[in-house]
Amino acid sequence: MDIHIEHRKYPSLFRTSEAQERGISQHHLRYDPRFRAITDGVHRDELTLVEHPTPNWAGDEWMEESLKLRAVAMVVPEIAAGGTSAARLFGLPLPNRMQNDHLHLVIFDLNRKVSRKGMTVRRHGILEAGYWFELPMCSPVSVFLDLAEVMTRDELIAVGDAIVGNWHGPPLCSLEFLQTKISARRYLRNRGRVEAALSMIRETVDSPQETALRLWAVNCGLPEPIVHPQVFCPLLNRTVEPDLGYPQVMLALEYEGDHHRTSKSQWTSDITRDEALRQQGWVIMKVTSRTNWILLERKIRNHFEQKLKSEHKWLLGGGAPLE
Repeated sequence: MDIHIEHRKYPSLFRTSEAQERGISQHHLRYDPRFRAITDGVHRDELTLVEHPTPNWAGDEWMEESLKLRAVAMVVPEIAAGGTSAARLFGLPLPNRMQNDHLHLVIFDLNRKVSRKGMTVRRHGILEAGYWFELPMCSPVSVFLDLAEVMTRDELIAVGDAIVGNWHGPPLCSLEFLQTKISARRYLRNRGRVEAALSMIRETVDSPQETALRLWAVNCGLPEPIVHPQVFCPLLNRTVEPDLGYPQVMLALEYEGDHHRTSKSQWTSDITRDEALRQQGWVIMKVTSRTNWILLERKIRNHFEQKLKSEHKWLLGGGAPLE
């Protein structure tokens, strides 16, 4: 999946010291809302706009946070977005308690202390950063480890699935790369939580709902469903991939978000895929935000039990992936 880039218009930024050469008086700089200060020493010009590359999924909050980051980077060298700020800019899933406008930054100069209103800046001795959409960002591995300090295991798994999956475009890195980089760390905070999360991260996941559904099944004591099991369907003469599935018992779990209902093309595609799967003998269980989870678990277990009676070879429980 390719990431779609849009060039959107943003307010231009300028240093306070550049105001005079721009013909901006001190009075206007201080009182004109057009020239609001975005951080100490940097102002925005709401009428003079510039274009910046922006992911097509980004909303107004993303654009505002990226603008603040650009402003700070103008006056503080060797700084990058980290923690929850980097996660939001990368498009990683965060729980509601972490959705705010507080900027989390990392500076790679141990001798420099930065304190600014509306942001937290921590120092790091190892440079682990690069540019993403022209924004200075800590590496996905570093962000993952930062979030391990403030997230539960399941929340961290969702972040990992997004890093190595296809949520907003191609993976930020591979699962192997993530595991290798973290295992190479001699000192690692929250090692137990990090390693537990790493063991449950899966590649090719498309949405946080898929992750939540998979973890729900495991936490219920059900076998872990396979992410996007491949099923060749002669009706379509191609391979289809349901969200999650148990190939041994021919059961697919499909999460239906609002876009499945509102998009005619998606709706048509879903119907075509489901017909092809059913022709191959698969049972499809639809899951939505209003699903009765107790009933869903009962239906899945009943399906396994029926297969057990007929084939006498599959067992329930254990939470381990089916091979």
